Amino acid sequence: LQLLIKTAMSAGELMLCSGAETYRVEDTMYHILKTADNLEMSEVLVVMTGITASVKVKGEKVVTLVKRVESRENNLSRVVSVNDISRRYCGGELSLQAAYEELNSLKKKEYRRFSYSIATVAVCVGFSLFFGGGIWEVVSSLIVGAFLAFCIEAVRDLKVHAFIEDVFSSMGIAMASAVMKIMLGGRMDIDIVIISCIMPLVPGMAITNAARDTLRGDYLSGIARMLEAFIKAAGIAIGIGIGLAIMGSY
Repeated sequence: LQLLIKTAMSAGELMLCSGAETYRVEDTMYHILKTADNLEMSEVLVVMTGITASVKVKGEKVVTLVKRVESRENNLSRVVSVNDISRRYCGGELSLQAAYEELNSLKKKEYRRFSYSIATVAVCVGFSLFFGGGIWEVVSSLIVGAFLAFCIEAVRDLKVHAFIEDVFSSMGIAMASAVMKIMLGGRMDIDIVIISCIMPLVPGMAITNAARDTLRGDYLSGIARMLEAFIKAAGIAIGIGIGLAIMGSY
């Protein structure tokens, strides 16, 4: 029973930390807990900052685990992997011990920093084309995107709060874009470059999950995600404003 609830908790924690919706986390944990023999009761409560799971089987006391979740990121590949493991376990293809070990191994799997940086630059360049940018906007987005990737990695190494990370990263975007406009002599549309390069920072996943949680009736999680998105957007706006103010002579 202890191993079962630890497996469910591990699956829930991985999904919540990777950007999964609250109802999806709860559903996955319920399916895992329901595989217990002689099950009398299973309850799961998931909010943005923590998970609580309780299970009881006949002849034993209630077992409850509480897990605090402090950090979240967007990693849909990990969400898919957890779903696959839980489905295979519930379908009898995996033993409980094997499922627990596979879930623990997922915690050690991270995208390399170089992959994150390349993806950041690619998003910036892609959106510059999407917003109708020409050759100079694309080139500038490439350079500013590379600078953004550097800023993100540098700030993360300092282990500062996510809000401060967004402020400094967006400030770097504004300053680098202004420098590029000065170097190109005004041939570049700075608005397109700035808008394109802030897209990797925009909390699109948080906004989407907030809407999904709210529509599913998880109002607490929905409001929390909306607030998270608002704070992130405010950090981006503040950083851009500070950067443009510093480079006001461009």
